[in-house]
Amino acid sequence: MENSSFLSPPAKRPFTMQDNNITNGGAAKRRSKPPPPPLAIPLGHIGLRLLCHVSKIGGVIGKSGSIVKIFRQETGAKIRIEEPVVDCDERIILIVAPENPKKIITLKGGLNIEDDKESGEDVQVSPAQEAFVRIFERILDVEAETEGIFPPPGGAVSCRLLAATSQIGAVLGKGGKIIEKIRKESGAKVRVMPPDQLPACASVGDEVIQILGDVLAVKKALVDISRCLQDNPPIEKAQVAGGRPVGTALHGTYPEIYGELPHRNSLVQPPLGSAIDYAPRVDYASRSRPLPAEVDRFSMLDPNKQQDVVFRLLCSNDTVGGVIGKGGTIVRSLQDETGAIISVASSVPEADERVITISAKENPESRYSPAQNAVVRVFTRSVEAGIEKGLDAGSNRGASVSVRLLVATKEVGCLMGKGGAIIQEMRKLTGTGIRIIGGDKVPKCASENDQVVQWRQICCSDKYDCGDLSS
Repeated sequence: MENSSFLSPPAKRPFTMQDNNITNGGAAKRRSKPPPPPLAIPLGHIGLRLLCHVSKIGGVIGKSGSIVKIFRQETGAKIRIEEPVVDCDERIILIVAPENPKKIITLKGGLNIEDDKESGEDVQVSPAQEAFVRIFERILDVEAETEGIFPPPGGAVSCRLLAATSQIGAVLGKGGKIIEKIRKESGAKVRVMPPDQLPACASVGDEVIQILGDVLAVKKALVDISRCLQDNPPIEKAQVAGGRPVGTALHGTYPEIYGELPHRNSLVQPPLGSAIDYAPRVDYASRSRPLPAEVDRFSMLDPNKQQDVVFRLLCSNDTVGGVIGKGGTIVRSLQDETGAIISVASSVPEADERVITISAKENPESRYSPAQNAVVRVFTRSVEAGIEKGLDAGSNRGASVSVRLLVATKEVGCLMGKGGAIIQEMRKLTGTGIRIIGGDKVPKCASENDQVVQWRQICCSDKYDCGDLSS
């Protein structure tokens, strides 16, 4: 791979919104800038992403970019501060630098070398890792400068960074061995945060790694974790991100499934939240916070348990073009946002539908499913395309929408359950009419041994409250 496309993410919605432009007149329009172009990662380079609270970002950048320029000159790294995202109190600092040459730096427990009388600890780092540590130190400096405080002995600071889901296994290790080793050797608390704590500036397919502890412990863990990420770059599909990630903001327990495609009035509602209680979100250089005692529930996932997850969605010939987009733009965007592979089969004579195959390699124990996310987003887009063409009454009160999936005949029993218990429970939980369709009612675009699973739901409000079709 000559050039990685772990691009610095295209901004979702920066603060220069249309509403602001209208309010402030032409001057605001002139100030509005398009998202910066993607920042490609050349061969032999690594990309790391640090999260910084918006209140500290100015101090990291410096007047006219003076401070970040120093970091660039001293480390050789490309450093970019991504655009702010509406309703997000964090911004992404993207660091791109060569993996070599390595150098030795000394990690200290104080704000700077002059103030710290401890001997510190020497570690070998790449230019990207050095810039990573330097920027984190600067965030602590800014907090001390603005608030006039610094953690007392035993006080905790925190650091949050983004990693692609495909990289998390390298941080956790088999049975959680690597993350436990990092915790033990650094003395820091390290957690992979649950999806509901993923900030809006992140991509679908990203996860947050949070480090808590004293200053030296956090720095040591930061070096160890960044080394894991450096040695295990994102797989190609997960690397597509770019000025803000193309993904949508994640809210609730699962990723938001209907994101920012054209006509956001989705007919699909986000899944119900989980009853699992997680630790509260912690700000970056927060002082004297109690450290979470629980062991991260994600740390025991085995990255070697990856398996192929495949869904086959039926889409009307009339709306499939709206899913593909001109030149494939929409389907590529959906792939980038979800991390799944989406392919649209050719049309079949005498068939009114086409098969859209959605697949991804997933850990069955993970709470986030790229394939499931993608199948709901593709369905949502197909409904929106129908509304745009005036073919679908789904936008009207009392109208019904339906989704049709192909399932191999041998798998139908898993959906039915003994005496139909499973399908009855799904009907009850989702409020949808679910049918298994076989025989001559199966479309000609299906395979010989396929049957159709069809969900149908009545839209019961003007707000498109159509129930949960994602179960």
